[in-house]
Amino acid sequence: MSESADILIDIEAIIGDQKPQYIPIDKCVTGKVQARQTGTEVKEDSKLVSQIRRAGGLLHPVILKDNKDGEYEIIVGQRRTGAYHILRKENPKYDKIRAYVIERKLSEDEIRVISFIENFGRDDMDRNDYVNVIDYFYQKYGGKTGAAKALGISTGTVTKYLTYSRLHPPVKKCIDNKEFSIDVALKALKGLGDDEDSVDDNELIETARILKSLKPMKRNKAVDKMRKKNISAKEAAEGLADTTPMTVDVTDDAMERLGKYKDKHGYEDEETAAVEAMDTELFRDLGETPN
Repeated sequence: MSESADILIDIEAIIGDQKPQYIPIDKCVTGKVQARQTGTEVKEDSKLVSQIRRAGGLLHPVILKDNKDGEYEIIVGQRRTGAYHILRKENPKYDKIRAYVIERKLSEDEIRVISFIENFGRDDMDRNDYVNVIDYFYQKYGGKTGAAKALGISTGTVTKYLTYSRLHPPVKKCIDNKEFSIDVALKALKGLGDDEDSVDDNELIETARILKSLKPMKRNKAVDKMRKKNISAKEAAEGLADTTPMTVDVTDDAMERLGKYKDKHGYEDEETAAVEAMDTELFRDLGETPN
């Protein structure tokens, strides 16, 4: 690996102490290396449009790069710019958008990282866009660690999205239709042997559906039993003893950190994130690696 994965981003230093400017939206264009390439369309009945209309403008300026050719590349704020194109039909004040304008040259990698960070974890960004950016840095730096370091995410998140990219279309369709999450699909794959090429799609889908019906703690136990005893998810689920609910008082600070942990690792909800975090810490204290 000849290059370093250190892409240091300091957005405050990049923007400096400038005040926002008002840039004609007709001059704002989406660059080819922007992390978000799909799912940028904004419709008239979009919640984003109504929010901007209600506020009378943007609460947070978009970020543009001056291309020095009369155009401004959108680094952060594609959908907000799209909303302005709709709102300008109602009021000419939306012909221009409030923006921070970056004057200095940005590398393609810096643009990818900034736009990725801005969008990562949002439900409205297409999953394939995550995959494309992660795969770009995975290929560039020759591994998961380099990609994770470049984007400021965990190697587990890199693994998750790269594995998703290798799943077959029927399984991806179920994930995209929210029949189950990527996390559940990967647990199903783990229970069936970790090899997406040798696992039957229907078996993987059925296993994921069964695991989704279980609470996160039981889900982990079912996968562990599947691997150790070479049994189906249905057999593993039926053999699980009922667990006693445990109530834990959690501080606001702890909940905030749990929310950040959930977003960083892309878990579907706080309960799943809490179970995974607890498992990780317990095994770390024991000097072991979770199955």
